[in-house]
Amino acid sequence: MSITGAYQTISLRDPGAPTVEALLHVCVALMVVGLSVSSFAVWTPFGVVATFILTLIVSNAVPAGIPVVIICAFLYQNLVVAWFTPYIPDNNTFDALRGTNFVILMTAFCIFFAASFQHRVRGLTELRPWLLLSIVLCGTICFYFALGAVHGGAKDAVVYFRNTITPLACFHIAVLAASLYPVDLRKSMLWLCAGAVIYGYVELIFTMDFLGLFHGDLYIERDIARQIETGVWEKALQETGFVFRGLQDVMTTTFFNTPMFNDILPSIFRIGGPNFHPISYAYGLSIMAAWLLFKGRWLVPIAALPLLLVIGSKGATFMLLVALGARLVYGPSRANLTLAGVVALATTWTMAAIAYGATHGDYHVLGLAAGMRDFLSNPLGQGLGLGGNLSSTSINLDWADAQAAGAASVPVESAVGVMLYQMGIGSLVFFGFLVALAVAVRRQLIDTGDPDFLFGFVGIVTISANAVLQEEAFYSPLALGFCLLLVGVSLGTRWRELAAERAEALAPVRDRTPQAP
Repeated sequence: MSITGAYQTISLRDPGAPTVEALLHVCVALMVVGLSVSSFAVWTPFGVVATFILTLIVSNAVPAGIPVVIICAFLYQNLVVAWFTPYIPDNNTFDALRGTNFVILMTAFCIFFAASFQHRVRGLTELRPWLLLSIVLCGTICFYFALGAVHGGAKDAVVYFRNTITPLACFHIAVLAASLYPVDLRKSMLWLCAGAVIYGYVELIFTMDFLGLFHGDLYIERDIARQIETGVWEKALQETGFVFRGLQDVMTTTFFNTPMFNDILPSIFRIGGPNFHPISYAYGLSIMAAWLLFKGRWLVPIAALPLLLVIGSKGATFMLLVALGARLVYGPSRANLTLAGVVALATTWTMAAIAYGATHGDYHVLGLAAGMRDFLSNPLGQGLGLGGNLSSTSINLDWADAQAAGAASVPVESAVGVMLYQMGIGSLVFFGFLVALAVAVRRQLIDTGDPDFLFGFVGIVTISANAVLQEEAFYSPLALGFCLLLVGVSLGTRWRELAAERAEALAPVRDRTPQAP
């Protein structure tokens, strides 16, 4: 990011300017992602250095395009990784390639964090409290990262550090970029969402034949091979009697991922999207579709809905349906009613899911119960990396014992439960940050009537509700992180406009003030 100069964007008086600028941002983003992953394929240390330099150059040359770079990295990076899969010698290198987007994100975060101390940021009075809160939350996360690295495994601590700091980094980058430069995502979001929807339908129709064109099948097979090596399928056989026969068993599921339709509808291919993760892909689709809905776009969001049903992510589908309902009901005179309805729906959704799960021994509820139990016994927290689906500490969970005891031995499946366990009272800073954001976008919606802020409110509330019984809601970059990126752009844009209005109002006063001889 340029420390001294202002970013010169193409004049928006030119009707083609938004399209040209959006095309530039998308092309630059895809180039950064492709080159960064390729550099990691050459040699991991070279990849880290090359990715840092690339992100540094783009952050200085096109700072308003950094949000698009991050979105492309989250959504499309693994397509590039899949191309290199046959040539990746081991799982460590494979994981390094998949970690490229985190290197891009953290490089941009460090650059924009340093830019927070620029003189011109001081004029953005609305931004200052959020920068301070970001620093406090970042410090809290780093403390629990160090605690987790000492008490548990360093690799597990790194994984959950990445998952926990991603939403904060996304918000900080976006809010600062939009506060300092004009950030217009309308065209780029439409194109990226359309591309993700088209990809989903092509994958659904042509399944493994399509994935085989770019080694996507080998990408999935490598993941499955790792699961076989760690005994995941052997454990499934012992606990459920399920016999793993091949790739098709992993890639097929019942409609809407529920046994309710087992005897009614045939099994379907569960698409993973360009990021090769069904739940994350579903959240990415839902967030992009909801954002476009509030921008007045209907075709692409409606086209995304059947894909969400096929994937079977109930939380992501719930979010889009709530957004659709809010979009239809909302009017300036009904703003408070709409917001209250969103909160009521999210609360009812969560309570109903907990009630149903508690009576059926659901894993998500058992994981939440474990998190609450262990938080009360150790409010300080265990440290990042202890507990959670992605931690080695949860590999040997015995679900039969968990169902008998009414709680899992360590928290899993629930982002809220895992965060309470790992960060203890420090998690309240994270939860408070989300509450403060929801209050801020509500205030902006009431003041301006801009539907962008209604999207922010719907996104934060529904994702937080889903996080009670789903880890991906907080920990998938395409869920909370993606949502806060868009919220940051909306808030930053608003605060930049207010600063410009204040400057214009002060200009006549300065002109009338006599100058000293």
